[in-house]
Amino acid sequence: MKLQSLAIAAFGCAVLAAPLASNADPTPAASAAPAASAAPLAVDTKNFVYAPDPLTVRAGDTVVFKNSDTTAHTVTAADGSFDSGNMDQSATWKHVFTKAGTYKYICKYHSYMSGTVIVK
Repeated sequence: MKLQSLAIAAFGCAVLAAPLASNADPTPAASAAPAASAAPLAVDTKNFVYAPDPLTVRAGDTVVFKNSDTTAHTVTAADGSFDSGNMDQSATWKHVFTKAGTYKYICKYHSYMSGTVIVK
């Protein structure tokens, strides 16, 4: 028992005797700045078709939807999570996809028009 106590005491002294100074910079390391968002990706609506379809993006990417048709369209998520509202000719609408998943969308005016964004 006495030998065990001496070993613990010796270990404690060795730890306390260790140098307190070091060559490390005492200031906390600066955290990396958040990455700039990727360049916007585009879906064009032309001839009653969303293209490209499907579109694959990364979480955090911005997708720009443009209406190149002469009639109004919408970009409306099938699950209701996003809706561009009315988009007349030449209108654009941006949406940031923040979570991974598969997002199906339609045009409210032309339900046969559909597209998919896959977020990785």
